[in-house]
Amino acid sequence: MKVIQDFNASVPSNFSESLSRTIPASPSSITLASFGLAVNTTNSTVLLIGTVGIESFLGLPDVSLKIFRNTALIGTIQVSTLAVNEVRNNTFQVVDSNPPVGYHAYTLTAEVVNPLLNQATATGPISFSGTSLAPV
Repeated sequence: MKVIQDFNASVPSNFSESLSRTIPASPSSITLASFGLAVNTTNSTVLLIGTVGIESFLGLPDVSLKIFRNTALIGTIQVSTLAVNEVRNNTFQVVDSNPPVGYHAYTLTAEVVNPLLNQATATGPISFSGTSLAPV
C-alpha cells in the first residue's frame, strides 16, 4: 500500500488543436509543461502522466518528449507521425523511483530530432501531472 504525499499538474490546454507551439529542432527544445512536487520520505515513487497532441506540418518529424526532475533527465518518449498534417495525441507514463527527499521541479520538453525537411507543432491537448507516493 502507498500513501499520497503530494499531487500537482500543469495543463496548458485540455482541448485538441487548441494551441500552435512550434517544436524546435534538436538540440533546442520547448518547455510544454512544468510543476513542483514534494517528496517527503525515502523510498518514495513519483508517477508522472502526460498527454501531448502533436501535428506534423512538414515531412514526417520524429519528436522527442523529455521528462526532467530538476535538471536530471529521467525519461524519454519518442513520437513519430505517419502522414503530413497528421495530429497525434500521445499519452505516456513515467515512474521516478526513489527520488531524493525534497521539493522537485518536473518539466516536460519537446524537440524534433530529424529536423531536415521535417517540422512539428504542439497543438494540444497538453497535460502533465505527478503524484508522489510514500511507502507505508
